[in-house]
Amino acid sequence: MIPQAEANIVFPQWYAGIGVTLLLLQMGFMGGWPSPTLARLSAEDSPIPLDPEQASWVASIVNLGRFFGAILGSVSTSYLGSRRSILVTLFPVAAGWLITALAHSVEWLYVARFSSGVGLGMAFSTFPLYIGEVSMPEIRGALISMATTGSPVGTLVASIACSYLDLTASSCIYLALCIMLMVMFFWLPESPHHLLKVGACDAARKSIEWYRAGNGVDKEYDAVEKFVSTDSKVGFMDKLREFKTPPIRKATFQIIALYTFMQICGLNSIVFYMETILMRAKFTMISPSLAVMLVNLCGIFSGSLSILLIDRFGRRFLMILSGTGVTISMGSLFAFFLLLDLKIDTSCVQWLPAAAMFSFVISFCVGMFPVPSAMLSETFPANIKCMAACIASLTGAIMSFLSSKTFQPMVDAMGETYVFLIYTICSFLVIPYSMFMMMETKGKSLQQIQDELTKK
Repeated sequence: MIPQAEANIVFPQWYAGIGVTLLLLQMGFMGGWPSPTLARLSAEDSPIPLDPEQASWVASIVNLGRFFGAILGSVSTSYLGSRRSILVTLFPVAAGWLITALAHSVEWLYVARFSSGVGLGMAFSTFPLYIGEVSMPEIRGALISMATTGSPVGTLVASIACSYLDLTASSCIYLALCIMLMVMFFWLPESPHHLLKVGACDAARKSIEWYRAGNGVDKEYDAVEKFVSTDSKVGFMDKLREFKTPPIRKATFQIIALYTFMQICGLNSIVFYMETILMRAKFTMISPSLAVMLVNLCGIFSGSLSILLIDRFGRRFLMILSGTGVTISMGSLFAFFLLLDLKIDTSCVQWLPAAAMFSFVISFCVGMFPVPSAMLSETFPANIKCMAACIASLTGAIMSFLSSKTFQPMVDAMGETYVFLIYTICSFLVIPYSMFMMMETKGKSLQQIQDELTKK
């Protein structure tokens, strides 16, 4: 709990968190866009006819753009600061929606999705650092969780909008929201960490005064100054060498593991192919498209729940809880498709695949989605945070592309049953990793976390 005396300094930080939530809303639009849109574009009366291979590339090429965005976001954060980098991130996102609205061929859809992917990669390289730098330890996790809630909200909105509006109308709506967000971040102050790093001491003090509503400015200024004091004295090669030190190496392996688990548990397969999976499971209790909307709605409530849990029970607890739920969900899908393979009547358990989808999204959004970003924002010293964010975003981009692009070939080669068995095994690994290898950062200042890593 935040003491009553400090309650008045929290609002500006929540305001900044709302801005990042709207950024993640755009990421949700990108994730929810393929399912209804590709189904419409693959139909006979499609305005832009797509064959299955083209549709697959339209869905997955966003992750190729994400690879380049991860690098660009890291460089931008290092030279421009995390707040300005978020502003820059919105330009390729806006370009993606503009090109989509004007597209008349599949080639332009490739360009649009690639541009959106650049923005996606930049976003995941920048927003955890921004929140980590402007927030109090007591609410840092909650702000990260609130921000990640924007993604399932965006996915739900896109699944509805793209089902009822044409390609141009829905893209224009996303573009308008993106432009509004640009205005918001243009007005917000830059992170005090970056301002102190570049020697703008007066601006840094004013930034702290804004984000802390004028309370405890001197104390926070001294803490931030201590945290970033070594950055200007360390060269690029020296920063690379820091990754060889045991504490930084430990933090790096942890971030790589968390972002890998986020993708290999079957996330992209569920998000991109949920409706297709339900159709293959012969689910007829309700319309598969309606089931997709309801599942995404549950993701919103689950993400909101993590805001309350992450700073109360800690990051490790949420990862264990999330990993358990995702494992059960994938195991349920494996069991159901195994029954289908064995020609066993599944009419009495027809609800199982839909229940597994609900369980997966709820479990994923409560832990495996917000926790990696929270840990990224907390576990690296100021002078190498940008490089660490780049590594995390690159890991996410590579694993996301491999996961989304290999799902259909794997299904063709071995069937859904064994694909879901592989996802079950990968999801289960999250549990022992979180229990025995993941550090806990709940309620600790950035300096305390560094002291713990270096065994001070």
